[in-house]
Amino acid sequence: MSPLPGRRREHEAISELLAGGGGALVFHGDPGIGKTALLESAAGQADGFLVLALAAAETESTLPFAALHRLLGAVVENASGPPASQALALARLLESGPAGESRFATFVRLLRLLRRVAGERPLLCCVDDAHWLDPPSLEALAFVARRLRGDRIAMLFGWCDETVPVSFGVRGLRLAPLDDRSSREVLRDLVPVADVAGALGSIAMGSPCVLTDLARSLTPEQARGEAPLPQVLPPEHRLRRAHRARLLRLPADTRWLVLLAAADEELDVDGLAAAAAVSGVDIGALEPAESSGLLRVDGAAIRFVRPLVRAFTYHESTMVQRRSVHSLLARSVDPRTQPLRHYLHRALAAYGPDDGLATRLERAALASHGRHGAASRALERAAELTGDAAIAAARVVAAARHAWRAGEPHRARMLLRRVRPATVPARVRAVSAVLEAEIGLRTGAAAPDVDALLAVADELAGHDRGLAIGALARAGEALWVSGERSRYLDVARRALASRRPGEPPIVELACEHLATLSATLRGAHRRAADALGRTVTSVSTLDNAEAFTQAGLAAILCGAELEAHRLAGRGAAIARANRDLSVEPRALEIAALAELAMGRYDDPTTALRGLELARESGQEAVASGQSALLALHAAILGDRAACLRRARDAREAGWARAVVEWALAVLDLVDGRHPEAFARLRAATGAHVVLRVAATPHIVEAAARCGVRPAGVAALRVFDAWATTTANPRWLALSARCHALLAEDNGEADEYFRAALEQHARSGADLDRAWTALLYGQRLRRQRRPAAARVQLRGALDTFERLEARPWIDRTVAELRAAGHHVEHRQPPAVEALTPQQVQIARLVADGATNREVAAHLLLSTRTVDHHMRNIFAKLGVRSRVELARLMS
Repeated sequence: MSPLPGRRREHEAISELLAGGGGALVFHGDPGIGKTALLESAAGQADGFLVLALAAAETESTLPFAALHRLLGAVVENASGPPASQALALARLLESGPAGESRFATFVRLLRLLRRVAGERPLLCCVDDAHWLDPPSLEALAFVARRLRGDRIAMLFGWCDETVPVSFGVRGLRLAPLDDRSSREVLRDLVPVADVAGALGSIAMGSPCVLTDLARSLTPEQARGEAPLPQVLPPEHRLRRAHRARLLRLPADTRWLVLLAAADEELDVDGLAAAAAVSGVDIGALEPAESSGLLRVDGAAIRFVRPLVRAFTYHESTMVQRRSVHSLLARSVDPRTQPLRHYLHRALAAYGPDDGLATRLERAALASHGRHGAASRALERAAELTGDAAIAAARVVAAARHAWRAGEPHRARMLLRRVRPATVPARVRAVSAVLEAEIGLRTGAAAPDVDALLAVADELAGHDRGLAIGALARAGEALWVSGERSRYLDVARRALASRRPGEPPIVELACEHLATLSATLRGAHRRAADALGRTVTSVSTLDNAEAFTQAGLAAILCGAELEAHRLAGRGAAIARANRDLSVEPRALEIAALAELAMGRYDDPTTALRGLELARESGQEAVASGQSALLALHAAILGDRAACLRRARDAREAGWARAVVEWALAVLDLVDGRHPEAFARLRAATGAHVVLRVAATPHIVEAAARCGVRPAGVAALRVFDAWATTTANPRWLALSARCHALLAEDNGEADEYFRAALEQHARSGADLDRAWTALLYGQRLRRQRRPAAARVQLRGALDTFERLEARPWIDRTVAELRAAGHHVEHRQPPAVEALTPQQVQIARLVADGATNREVAAHLLLSTRTVDHHMRNIFAKLGVRSRVELARLMS
């Protein structure tokens, strides 16, 4: 049975339990978080087990032993012989009240009965809604669960945290909300439109029950993304009914205060007290809501215990109540100090169009710094209050831009769907098209329509050249990513031909970026460097994250990795300060690419952070790019498992896929499969000339080793034309290494290898230098110069061991032994106390991996890794991961 999306940890725990010698687990969490689905999944994968399933009933929670009586009935129905007779006898005892024996004796009889059943066939007992168990039944089942050692009995409980905290005395796993990727996977067969699925994921806040039930409630128009989506479950849904009943148990004044808090996420205690005073309610009326666990007060902050409770509370009120609440909150929020909140509440309280209010709300939204989510919703409401269709459309597009910056790409694209091209001005259509192209490029949801962008540029060329060039720039980026070199050059020519003196700085930068990239594609590297110089000069006058990020990419293409790293880092910092999630992941991707270009393989932190942010903000294409870079990083270090794991996360097409193929080719090189590496590199880089140049050192090595020297010479000719213009020691070193590999004369090869090592010393790229030294040592040994070979190989080994590059260590040791030098693998003395598997785990943890990542890397369960970590700490005498990392280094 396939694991439920987002529940890998839980499925591993279930599999371990079913495969082991008995035990119990409690899955607990919020209502609708997926406890029932997990228990059902466990029952489905329990092949060969007798499965007893019990769902506790609230109506029987006050009847002593009612749940246990039902469980015994299931034993009678499914077992035979003595176990069935014992179950029947125990059930009759419970019916008459077990007055003749102690409760302890009754519990022991239950344990013996279940062991008798399991003696004939392994037993899985699933108890759902365990929070509704009557107390004696709960005590009995918990008694059994704590004593399952060596039995063939597995017990699983589902417990809702909304009632009382779970206290079983057995292992518990709290179910976390699903992430965006898992939510979309849940909806794969229910909602075919990606943006609808993504937007529903945001509304459901990680609840699989809410997610699937919302999807099933959609109208055909909503499912196609042509109508606004519901913001909450239907009124008669069981979760809403349960919440409604919970609200109705509170006093009326308490419900009013809870509704005030639900209507404004930024409302703090002072603000609620002010609003309460205006409405004539004592703030002390909030206490029953706190006591019931509905919300809590942390200092000045008011927090709902679960995010969905806020939405349920708000939508349980009537329209009149909601407008009344917003009107009250508007009066209690000062428009001078908090204009966005003030006018948004006024707008939500308004009836019908109000152009004046819409204008004030728009101004407040555009003036809010970094509050993109609130600004987006304010602009959306401003559009609803606007009478002029063209102005309303412009506000919808602005709302989409802020949603994109807030990390809500699906909502942004849903807003853009409302813009009907036939009814809005050309400029609004253009802004919408360019924004949609940007979102498509970063999310990978849909390839931008290049022809539509070119048509937009043509339409606006005469009266809005800045936006026209922006459309051309996005069209060019789409062509660059897809590797369509000739079309990219055509687009760049169109943009550069329309340049005029005195362009605005941002337009000038877009042109210089196109000039840099197009010159690189044409092989005019001097012109590219000149354009980059103008770009760096211009961008320094701006405070634009996107401009710095694009300049960083241009710098990488010109071989200026240090400058690229600085520029991209500045772009990421600006985006972070502005809370702009539309740019920061991309800036970190360029920074990580710059680090890779510098030969920095010892710290993938930048790429990992970029990957995390890209996933959080729904930028799957950027996440794929980061995964591909991490795969290449791992491949160069020879870490096959990490490379393959990252490769699986990258998309199956485009630039990221080409980088993954490059990474897999590097693994082939590391393993000595040179023909396979060469074939893979040729196929991967065929449509991407820039990648082909960057991969040339690997292409040449593979070509030289598998007897296709002319292909290596041709690739190196292109590489040299670029590398010599950069004056960059790293690229010059790699060029010299390539010439050495292709040299047919040993003397010529020696000269090139020595030149390469000299340049490596200037570049500071240690692994590059070690790789070159290994290749040189191999050649020297084959020339029957073992003493000279050993010098190179020992230096290479020191670096590979420091970087923990395991395959490189093995290759170098083998070469040293072949050169007549006996070498023992060196590792920290204390590590000798560990088993080989513990050494692997300790090294991964020292490199920063979590226990779960280690488990995935080594194909173990997380519990097994936890066990090994306790033993590792005990054997090495360390108390923390920091101490372990220090020892392993």
